[in-house]
Amino acid sequence: MEKQQNLENKVDAIYEALYEIQCNQIEQFLSIQKYQNLIIKKINKLQEYNEIDDMVNSLVDKRLLQIEQKLK
Repeated sequence: MEKQQNLENKVDAIYEALYEIQCNQIEQFLSIQKYQNLIIKKINKLQEYNEIDDMVNSLVDKRLLQIEQKLK
């Protein structure tokens, strides 16, 4: 009878540990999902910035080319 109780206590402890692990995994998943969304937003902003930078560079290049042509 004592062995049975001891086994039940160990099984209960295992279930508690598994439940704790499952809760930690859910928390980690939610945290990762939150940061993933934040990273995606930042990447989108960087892409926007790069597009604007490319447009500005293109305009500067055109103006420089016009200046060079006028100086010739």
